[in-house]
Amino acid sequence: MEMTSIRKALSSLREEAGISQAELAKRLPFTASRISRLESGEIAMTEEDAQEIAKAIGTPKANDFNDYLSQDWRILGSPGFNHINRETLWEAEQALQRLEDLESDPELKNVFLQQVKSCNAALEQSAQFLMSTQHQIAFFGSPGVGKTTSICALSDLEKSAGKDLKHQMVLPTGSGRTTICEVHVRNGSDYSIIVDPCSVEDIRQYVADFSEQIIRSDRASGTGENAEGAGVSAEVERALRNMSGLTKRTLRNEDGKIIKREDPALNLVAQYNTKEDLQVHIMSKLDLPRRNQTSISMPRESTISGLDWVAHNFADINDGKNVEFSLPRRIEVTIPSPILNSEAFDIRLIDTRGIDEPSAPRRDVQAYLDDERTIAVFCSSFKDAPDAAMLALLERSAEGGLRESVLRKGMLLVLPLDGEESDVRDNISGDAEEGREIRREQVMTTLRHVRTGNLQVEFLNVKSSADRNIIRNALLEIIARIRERQIDQVKTLISTVNGLIENKANAEAKAVFDAAIRPLRLWFSNNQSVNQGGKTPSSALMEEMEDLRYAASLHASVNRYGNWYNFDYWHCLGFGARREVVTRISDQATVLKGLIETELSYPESEQVHGFLSHFQRQIEEGLNQFYKDIQTLGETYFLDQLKSDFAYWNQCTRRWGRGPGYKNDIKHWTDDWFSKPERLQRYDFLEQEIQRRWQDLLKKLDKQLASIQPEGEVNAP
Repeated sequence: MEMTSIRKALSSLREEAGISQAELAKRLPFTASRISRLESGEIAMTEEDAQEIAKAIGTPKANDFNDYLSQDWRILGSPGFNHINRETLWEAEQALQRLEDLESDPELKNVFLQQVKSCNAALEQSAQFLMSTQHQIAFFGSPGVGKTTSICALSDLEKSAGKDLKHQMVLPTGSGRTTICEVHVRNGSDYSIIVDPCSVEDIRQYVADFSEQIIRSDRASGTGENAEGAGVSAEVERALRNMSGLTKRTLRNEDGKIIKREDPALNLVAQYNTKEDLQVHIMSKLDLPRRNQTSISMPRESTISGLDWVAHNFADINDGKNVEFSLPRRIEVTIPSPILNSEAFDIRLIDTRGIDEPSAPRRDVQAYLDDERTIAVFCSSFKDAPDAAMLALLERSAEGGLRESVLRKGMLLVLPLDGEESDVRDNISGDAEEGREIRREQVMTTLRHVRTGNLQVEFLNVKSSADRNIIRNALLEIIARIRERQIDQVKTLISTVNGLIENKANAEAKAVFDAAIRPLRLWFSNNQSVNQGGKTPSSALMEEMEDLRYAASLHASVNRYGNWYNFDYWHCLGFGARREVVTRISDQATVLKGLIETELSYPESEQVHGFLSHFQRQIEEGLNQFYKDIQTLGETYFLDQLKSDFAYWNQCTRRWGRGPGYKNDIKHWTDDWFSKPERLQRYDFLEQEIQRRWQDLLKKLDKQLASIQPEGEVNAP
């Protein structure tokens, strides 16, 4: 622990005890002046000084701090005195130190050595998880469902002077299409905004989409036809128009009646009548070299409140009105108050981009679902909960092997408007709480259809302070729950390691272990290959194309050689491979888990229960990593060939705007591409890699059992 932190801690302990510096000086061979100078850092404080002062303060907390100062954290590093899991971490530190000392123990070698090493690695991993107090809470939902409003309400990003809910919230809210990118809200020393800008190439592609949209709109206006959207969203278009000075104008007469609407972008088409020329002109108007600022902090001399400052500057950056900032890819807002009113955790609230293509897997969403530290909040309106987008997301989570993880760290957040609970059918009393319970039962029935019936369901009316507190506490309870799981793991591992060490020369204990692990090793021997599957990852890509809600999403992806956040060829291929392999090994994994559950039910093998519980977690973590590895493999096994096939991309690009059937044609050409004979060997390669990585996983797991029984000696139970 740094001496600066020690000085601050001692000063706080003294003040909490109600002891003045002068009174404390009477208990020590120090003067009050010296104590003052030690606390302020004017003179150096030694560890001996610190321990003497803590002992003189004499409160239980001060005595605890004195003990803490004497602790040797040589493996994990000191977590800080006020760390919420300090006691558990000290237990882990002591256990890791004992294990380090055991490395040279000759009695341990070739007995329980691999098991001890496995427990040691898992213990350090769990301890490192607890060491960090950082957690993310990612909010998912369709555009306009109320994610941003919920985040503002839960983090007190709310102005008191707003005439209605929309104007009270610090971040832009409304019916959707307001925030241009993903937004993070976290605690910081002051009010500030940090922007991760889009790359120049990303902006160039946005401008290309916008230019194409303008040209098609101009042509359609002359023919009476409707123009197809070209993939640029309303929020991106708004920012590009503001950045380039092409904002639409409304002309009114003296009575305030609208005379006409004027679009300066359409006026450019006569001068720049090709997409390429118009794109170059708009890019020059953006003046990107000037837009090089990436952060802004509230000045100390500001005359407005911090929340008003954030609201004003965020809106300008989000809408492209601040001439010093480029188009944002991500915006981070820091506020000086703790998120969810929690001092114990460093929490970040994440407003993800709205899900407007429910059927398509998204890379950013998948990353948050895969992260064990991130809480997943699935947002739905009261009437539609769970809506199609959230149902599809939950179903994909289960298909990707994340069902248990989502149930453990997820929440369906239902967002009622005033009066909706009372109007629920069958709510005879008209009571809002009864309406919520009726709706809860309906929601849970629907969730059972996608195998997530045990998902936590909560309600948040953002106007209700009681609801806000309930949701804050519920989210903190989920964080506590996933940390408690790691705490239980630490305690189980410590107990398991102690048992292994105590029984290292006990023949009876070794016999119990032999009997317990024999069926597991037999399973490993008999399951060296993954069951055969029926679908290729490319078939998943075709299915996702077919199910797209908007043809423009596919067009935007084609324009970016398959790499578009709302529809990503490569992520679709990767997730397709992951989903298929989860299905293929489902029966095998169920049998393996069943073998462990059976052994854990036997009282006579109680000595081995701790290790088997640990091994159960190792299997779960190993499978999850295997799924992610196969997803990465699925993304890359055709990447070079397809991305460099410009004939395919040019054909798909030219097809846009030439009548109906765009999705079907792209799907047909894509299917043809993957069906060519020269591609078939890539499928063989993918299958070989799946089998090889499966065998590597089994070898790694089996190695944790191997030192109990001689290598290769596997007998039927």
